[in-house]
Amino acid sequence: MSQSYKDFLEKYKIDDFKTNLKLSGHTKIDFYNDIDKLLKSMSTIFDKLATIGTMRGAQVLMAVAKLTGPDEVVNKTDVKNCLNIDRLEKLRSAFEYLEKAKYITIEEKTEKFHIVKLNEEDNPDLRVLREIVQKYWKSPREEVEQAQKWSEER
Repeated sequence: MSQSYKDFLEKYKIDDFKTNLKLSGHTKIDFYNDIDKLLKSMSTIFDKLATIGTMRGAQVLMAVAKLTGPDEVVNKTDVKNCLNIDRLEKLRSAFEYLEKAKYITIEEKTEKFHIVKLNEEDNPDLRVLREIVQKYWKSPREEVEQAQKWSEER
């Protein structure tokens, strides 16, 4: 069962400025588990929101966040593969929209090789999105791979 954000605040009295937050032993473990559950539910919400839009902009943004690492270079084909989409043309308008809105930057190295990065300088909230998505969101490609693995185990 999912815990609401308000229940979480009440349980640990985080929004009560008269008491100190004291975590030790089992309380610390419970606090971590509750935060973990909240972040997982947030990731699920991101996933649902991403599939609503017809342009797939949110899915592209989440895929870029998922693939972005400290030393990794992400190109448009990586995003296409992460989303388990067969043709890059299906994502063209999403890339254009996200670049215009300054959520991502696209650096054209060659005619067919474009490096895609999250624009965390103009949008610092994308750093939090990246952290949550990398830890909790399962990309469509990961889900397909997991389903194949399960079917092979049978």
